[in-house]
Amino acid sequence: MTGASKEEPFDGIMGRPDQDNAAREIIAAIWRSFNPLSLRNRSATVPRMGISTEKRFIYFVIPKAGSSTVRSVIDPYRDIKRPTDHFSEHVTIDRFLQSKHADLASRYFKFSFVRNPYDRLYSGFMQDFFAAYNLPHWEEAKRPIFDTIGEDFNRYVQDYAAKADVINDAYWICFCPMHKFTHRAGDCMMDWIGRNESLEADLRILAGRLDIEPGEIQRRNVRSKSDTPGRHLVNYRKKTIEIVNELYKDDFEAFGYELAKPSDFAS
Repeated sequence: MTGASKEEPFDGIMGRPDQDNAAREIIAAIWRSFNPLSLRNRSATVPRMGISTEKRFIYFVIPKAGSSTVRSVIDPYRDIKRPTDHFSEHVTIDRFLQSKHADLASRYFKFSFVRNPYDRLYSGFMQDFFAAYNLPHWEEAKRPIFDTIGEDFNRYVQDYAAKADVINDAYWICFCPMHKFTHRAGDCMMDWIGRNESLEADLRILAGRLDIEPGEIQRRNVRSKSDTPGRHLVNYRKKTIEIVNELYKDDFEAFGYELAKPSDFAS
């Protein structure tokens, strides 16, 4: 590997005097190598993954699964910061293992956090609705949809999310199946997985595993203090349950979340 030139954008790198050259070059190479998820009509920027060369961990960030709170705990130890204008930090395990940095996966502690799929998708819908009217670079992709359907969650899933490229299109990353970040060919590639439903307790367990100080844990980017799994099921219709159960069946199986019965929901 070679070091970064002076022209390269290292504004997100926390270059510390105590880092050795090998650690610095890992950071520089990761900065240069990952192509971000496609963002229509925007210039490319390079993602900062949740990696610490000091504490030797990789955080595979599943969107809408407590990531804002997790980041608040691990940020002091991360060598690469996330961009603030889009969500290109969400790198699937398959994509990471196909990169030239795949060897880090065998040497670093890999972790992620998961969430009840029904709650996660509804949270993703709410975020997309907010972004469509408040974040300029999301307007082109999302505002025409919400101008058409309003706040109709079921139409959003049925007519749009179910037909989108949720794995490769950054504007649909909140709907990417969770196992894409944690599993490969049916095998779990993580060393540890926490749950959004027990976020604070699991973060303290994680802090012990990483040998970091969690400090005071405060929930970030949340609209409700309730952690009851499936609390957003009241917003679902029968057809939406059928779609989610099929599209995310591997998530339900991999992480042990209970499937809802479509027959229990109104048409």
